[in-house]
Amino acid sequence: MASPFRFKSFRTRILVFFLGLLVLVQAAVFISVNTASIKSARFQIDDALKITAGVFGRIMTEREARLLEAARLLSGDFAFKEAYATRDRSTILSALDNHRMRIRADVMTLVSMDGKVVADTLHPEKTGGEFGLKDLVSSAEDSEFGEAASVVFIDGKPYQMVVVPLLVPMPDAWICIGFLIDDRFVQELKSLTQTQVSLLRDSQDGTSVIASTLPFFGREALKAAFRADAPPQMEMVLGGDKFVSFAVPISHGKDKVTTLLQRSLDEALSPYKRLKSALILLFALGLALSVAGGVLMARTVTRPVRDLASGVKRIYEGNYSEPVKVEQEDEIGKLAGSFNHMLKGLIERDRVRSLLGKVVSSAIAEELLKKEIELGGEEREVTILFSDLRGFTTLCERHTPQEILSFLNYYFTRISSVIEANGGVVDKYIGDAVMALFGAPLKNEDDAARSVRTALGMRQALIELNTEFEAKGLPRLSLGVGVNTATVVAGNMGSTTRLNYTVIGDGVNLASRLEGLSKKYGVEIIVSASTRALAPGFVYRELDTVRVKGKSEPVGIYEPVGEAGDVEDAVIKEIVSYHEGLKLYRERRWDPARKMFRALSEKNPACALYAIYEERSRELIENPPPAGWDGTTVFHEK
Repeated sequence: MASPFRFKSFRTRILVFFLGLLVLVQAAVFISVNTASIKSARFQIDDALKITAGVFGRIMTEREARLLEAARLLSGDFAFKEAYATRDRSTILSALDNHRMRIRADVMTLVSMDGKVVADTLHPEKTGGEFGLKDLVSSAEDSEFGEAASVVFIDGKPYQMVVVPLLVPMPDAWICIGFLIDDRFVQELKSLTQTQVSLLRDSQDGTSVIASTLPFFGREALKAAFRADAPPQMEMVLGGDKFVSFAVPISHGKDKVTTLLQRSLDEALSPYKRLKSALILLFALGLALSVAGGVLMARTVTRPVRDLASGVKRIYEGNYSEPVKVEQEDEIGKLAGSFNHMLKGLIERDRVRSLLGKVVSSAIAEELLKKEIELGGEEREVTILFSDLRGFTTLCERHTPQEILSFLNYYFTRISSVIEANGGVVDKYIGDAVMALFGAPLKNEDDAARSVRTALGMRQALIELNTEFEAKGLPRLSLGVGVNTATVVAGNMGSTTRLNYTVIGDGVNLASRLEGLSKKYGVEIIVSASTRALAPGFVYRELDTVRVKGKSEPVGIYEPVGEAGDVEDAVIKEIVSYHEGLKLYRERRWDPARKMFRALSEKNPACALYAIYEERSRELIENPPPAGWDGTTVFHEK
């Protein structure tokens, strides 16, 4: 009786044996190990988060105790009472500030019994105004000992604050002392517990991250993922990494403050790499058994298989002239016939690829060849680079078209080699301009960093080219580069008879606008804030916040100075001074900002940016903007 499982072809027997054995071994091992690993890792994380929550509670309690002790000491301090008795605000403020520095507090405020500010170290100029933390004072008035403690917000920043009465000998004022809860505080907690710590504020305006040990992109993801009404223990995916989180509320006022303790599940699974080694060993064993079985079954066809292997080797070496000759008519013979048909196709494809490679980028040629060519595209995150030559029009006026064409070909060859060396793709040449893509059609994890490195490399390449131009009597040229990272549509566009692989979208327009702005700011390279966020390994000089033509939202723009570690200390100090001036400028303190920009311009007159901001500061001093001014520069032209 014939078996119902009898195979009719050798290929089927090979596939069933190989795939059946491999799937059986891999599935059994992966399922058992993965389940045990995740369960153990979750148990360890849950235990660690509970311990961290206890440590955090003790730290907050100890800080509150230190504040209360310091406030009580000050309340009974005879020297301070004498200073208070003078009713001189500067004397009282000095005494408060001295005591604040001794206990390393961040703010001390003396409030009269009727709720008026007597002296405030955080706002020394403020006196006689209403105290903004009336609820805290009311809690102290209602308490048995006349004391209260809470987490409050001053100027949008969280403080752990206590209030005690000043006894002279009866209560005559309120002493308020507080510690700032900021990134430094959560970093200290992280160093103690090896746990990611974030403080979140839930208000009418939504959720905001007020302090965190997470990087910038992680904070933005956390703000979007966190829900104040969620259970204390939850899971979140931040930046592609899964975190187990434990929420600890520390304030229950109108603005709730929550401490979120997090540990990465992926990091917790790292000790189980030894188990992965066991998986690899099992897989290798299964593969060896499968190969051995395949060899035993294929002995009857070794000769035609060797002929096919030799043919594959010839193709690998680039020899497409010899087809495989197999006289059998079974599956191997059909395979040989298909192989020869494939060989003809490879010859044609190689010819087409060679032709395409001279017309478009090799990466785009591969993208077009590997699938059916059709109109349409897909959304992808791509970094777009636009570059343009400065002074090219003047060069054209002095030379013949043939000379200009030869010059452009030489220039494009050098610049394109820089782009391709960093994994970029030249999308098109537009006159003397170049448009390059990073992330389409080929994607890398560090496409943004590659684009910034390319822009710096293009600038260096032009320096070398200018040396050659001067030797030939040609004028020196300068470069303008704009780089932006955005989600755009990438694909084949055009007509049914003529296609062009490119990208379109608002992000492409912005990259072009940034290239145009480089001339206005006297720099060679401008990158957007989105590119800077994805390429942190460089030293940047912030240029401005702008609203370009065609966009309603402002965009931060930056100049990459060089890779981190390669920039001289003097340059970094100069950038720090410039950023301090920019901060003064945006705080509407234009006179000190103007003086700082003038000093920088005198020290480095080659940097036109300093003169630009010096002139802007002067104009704003003479014609102050309205109250809603945020420092954004609006450009109405391209």
